[in-house]
Amino acid sequence: MVIVGQGLAGTLLGWELVRRGQRVLLVDEGAAVSSSKVAAGIVTPITGKRLALGSEVGAFLEEAWASYGAVARVLGRAHFHRRAQVRLFRGEEEPRRFAVKCAAADFAGHVAPERAEPLVDLALFQGSGRGFEMVTSGWLETRAWLEDSAAWFAERGLLQRRAVNAAALVPERWGVRLEDGSAAAAVIFCEGAAARSNPWFPWIAWKCAKGEILTIEAPALAAERRIVNAGGWLLPVDGAGTFRTGSTYGWDQLDEQPTEAARALLEERLSRLLRVPWRVVGQEAAVRPIIHQSLARLGRHPVHPTLAFFNGLGSKGVLHGPRYARQLADHLVDGAPLPLEADVAGN
Repeated sequence: MVIVGQGLAGTLLGWELVRRGQRVLLVDEGAAVSSSKVAAGIVTPITGKRLALGSEVGAFLEEAWASYGAVARVLGRAHFHRRAQVRLFRGEEEPRRFAVKCAAADFAGHVAPERAEPLVDLALFQGSGRGFEMVTSGWLETRAWLEDSAAWFAERGLLQRRAVNAAALVPERWGVRLEDGSAAAAVIFCEGAAARSNPWFPWIAWKCAKGEILTIEAPALAAERRIVNAGGWLLPVDGAGTFRTGSTYGWDQLDEQPTEAARALLEERLSRLLRVPWRVVGQEAAVRPIIHQSLARLGRHPVHPTLAFFNGLGSKGVLHGPRYARQLADHLVDGAPLPLEADVAGN
């Protein structure tokens, strides 16, 4: 099988198919910037102003931990790190909503016991320090994970760095004839936002958004190893006070060029969060592959079943991707059914 795209979706699917003993070839141009490479990779079980916990978060979490753990054993390095995340309250409604939500056992299972003292050092952070701590949070070193995975596939001849002209592919009942005349049992498109121009899946309702992230240095915060979330997130990436912070959402200019407007917005958030000095040392931008209703789409083409699709992981890709990749691999290899809400043939 040929997987087009070696971002988060394509790489997860590649690992799943290899585990099943399938012959796999990942094909990717190797662009320096992509949504998967720029993404912070944070897993946040409880999200948004309404402190929402998805009905299947627990199942997604278990599969994510297992999937990244299995890859770590192969690569000899762990890229996914379980890391507590502090969610600082904003306004007076959030504490009341949190108190109500905690009455549910499934919600409370993601939260550390409540503490009377502030959750953060008020000499470093502004505000009251009130909030809660998520104990099932974590983050994936996305760029390093993709690079190390790519090296593993390449060493075994399972990765090629080149473009694929989707329009030149010829789907047949027995497989797909590729541009060079060779054949594959199936071609699975995992192209991220680039799939907007894929001629085989024109019905996909895209709602892509540009996101921008800053890298900062704040030596006074070096001891803070938790993720801090207060309208935006602050992710410690080493023990020396280097953090990533973000992110923004933009729908008008879908490109990979950092903007002054996004930098100003993120710096303004930091100024409301931190009491200590910090400086920006990097800024990145990429286009998130978001599909209508923010749901992933996966599965076979309804007319040409040797062509398949896996995309739309959006901002929750690190959490949702492993389970969807496993379901798609089961479908491609064993014919297992897909979740109806995610099946690309019906959406």
